[in-house]
Amino acid sequence: MFEKLFSPLDLGKIRIKNRIQLPPHSQHYFENGLPTDTLLGYYLERAMGGAGLLEVSQIYVKPPTGIFYPEWEYDNKKTWPMVNTPEIVPGLAKLAGVVHEFGAKIFMEVSAWTFLYGPVSSVPFETGVHLNELSQADIHEIEEGFALAAKHVKAGNFDGVDLHGSHGAMIEHFYSPAMNQRSDRYGGSFENRLRFLHEVIDVTRGVTGDSLALGMRLCADEQLEGGVTPEYAAKIAMELDGRLDFINVDRGSIYNYDVLDQNALQTEPLYSSTGYGTYMSEPVKRAVKKTKIGLAGRITDPIIAETILERGQADYLGMTRALIADPYLPKKALEGKLEEIRPCIGTLEGCWGRSAAHDFPMRCSVNASVGREGARSERNLGRTKEIKKILIIGAGPAGLEAGRVAALRGHEVVIYEKESKAGGLVNLGKLYPGRVDVGAIVTWLEKQVRTLGVRIEFNKEVPSSSEVAEFLVKEEEKPDVIVLATGSSAIKGGIQMVTFHEVPGWKEAEAHSVDELLSKQVEVEGKRVLVADSSTYLHGPAACEWLARNRASEITFVTPQTQVSPEMNDYNQLIHMTRTLEANHVKVHTHSWLKRIDDGKRALVYKIPTGVETEIEIDVVIMQTGRMQNNSLRGVFDGLVKEIYEVGDCRVAGGKIMAAIDDGFALGMQI
Repeated sequence: MFEKLFSPLDLGKIRIKNRIQLPPHSQHYFENGLPTDTLLGYYLERAMGGAGLLEVSQIYVKPPTGIFYPEWEYDNKKTWPMVNTPEIVPGLAKLAGVVHEFGAKIFMEVSAWTFLYGPVSSVPFETGVHLNELSQADIHEIEEGFALAAKHVKAGNFDGVDLHGSHGAMIEHFYSPAMNQRSDRYGGSFENRLRFLHEVIDVTRGVTGDSLALGMRLCADEQLEGGVTPEYAAKIAMELDGRLDFINVDRGSIYNYDVLDQNALQTEPLYSSTGYGTYMSEPVKRAVKKTKIGLAGRITDPIIAETILERGQADYLGMTRALIADPYLPKKALEGKLEEIRPCIGTLEGCWGRSAAHDFPMRCSVNASVGREGARSERNLGRTKEIKKILIIGAGPAGLEAGRVAALRGHEVVIYEKESKAGGLVNLGKLYPGRVDVGAIVTWLEKQVRTLGVRIEFNKEVPSSSEVAEFLVKEEEKPDVIVLATGSSAIKGGIQMVTFHEVPGWKEAEAHSVDELLSKQVEVEGKRVLVADSSTYLHGPAACEWLARNRASEITFVTPQTQVSPEMNDYNQLIHMTRTLEANHVKVHTHSWLKRIDDGKRALVYKIPTGVETEIEIDVVIMQTGRMQNNSLRGVFDGLVKEIYEVGDCRVAGGKIMAAIDDGFALGMQI
């Protein structure tokens, strides 16, 4: 799903009607291939937020027979995409009605895929399966499927159809000079490769006429040898000028060795620059006179968006993840309240990592309401019936979010933080190369709680002392509720579930945690450093990149995983991890762990499946083997107040930003 911010709306015409309520439950956006109230709630919130155009993804053009298609009654794929049957029309009409009520337009993306039918050209799939290329009869059947989908979209009172022609969808396979190796009337020449697209446009327009907008998503850079380039895309756009009302410019194809086993070129993470796609949209826009050109791709705030429009690099912009993070971004921007916009931090963990990588309901790292707007929309939180004074100890993301939501509901909130600034572990995480964006959510949270009247006391460490606790509760703050948001501490002895014991010899070595590394408590310049990371996350490779930038002389990375940071594949960041390891000449040992460290200077690494041992000379070892909850204050405050809660890493150590904020939001609603 993605949203496109068109020209500014007349906010005076948008009527905010609080009577619209949704069932307070959490489920998939689609059920048995049909739109649900969860989907309705998601789009309602963004229509109310002032977006000019919302787009739903997607209706699959389904063959009656084919290679693969989900059995809607049984498979998990029944949660997405949408079925191309008349049963979807009532749900679409309901969705369109809600969106239209708040002044926005709504389009539907329609697509066909080779894995449903077979290949455009007779080349083996990466699995080794070799099928005959689509016959002309198959092609005409698919085109009829597009017409049928357009009929349902029109019946559902949508405003437009977006033909999906990027990211390896079938339309791209036809127009791509690399993928299309046909020798019949649908291949060979430039004109023949566009024939399928022209025919799809004809049958779709035959259904919609001029009553619906019609456009397509065009891959303007396949990043594939012999594939589509921005110049080639401009040539396609020139051919389609006036035939289509709009063209969305995008890049990347899943048929690329760089992204085998992941979809990194479809949705770029925080390692890519914001607004990176203008090098594609600009030549495409210059090539047309009638068709409007749109651009998506890490356009995360209104300043970037406005700059792209002012430079004439696009006519309208897609701000998918920005509107996931803050559905009210357009409204806030038009009112000049830029600092109130909740920032997208680009980690992809809640959006792409859950929905595309695992087919779970979409969430957001920084917005705990996403996918649960019926129960969690801030306009539905409601005021508390009993105002309480809440003392939160710890100003990390969990503590700040708990304080924000509790204050929104009318509670009196005070936050104590032992450091001189808010942020907790985020202040370390943003020090990894390329990840400075994650710090933006702390800035936003701190500003929000202050605006709500929350008092933050910095340099206020609460020791594990019964006398101090009693003074705080009975004399100083007199809280009704205490929330422990004191985070977690790194475990650096090497204990994990590979061996269930610490690495022998670690105490005699110069061993440090990643926390100590990032806070520069260890000197690494000119030293031989071994990073041992038993997790599936980014810490090991990111620490190696940090070490390279800080001039470590030799870097070795050891992980028991069968590949480097496998979890990062879900967040489209595995390519970055593997490339930086190679660029920095890091020696990588996968499926391996430390057997022991001798004399503090020699690490014995063994290959887990074979037991083969390698001795590595080291000066420093960095351990990333989990964290321990900092919850010792629980016992100190027991009996002094009726309500004591733990939140975030203090409750479950080792969570990510999304877990901390979700936990904080839930607690803020509970108190």
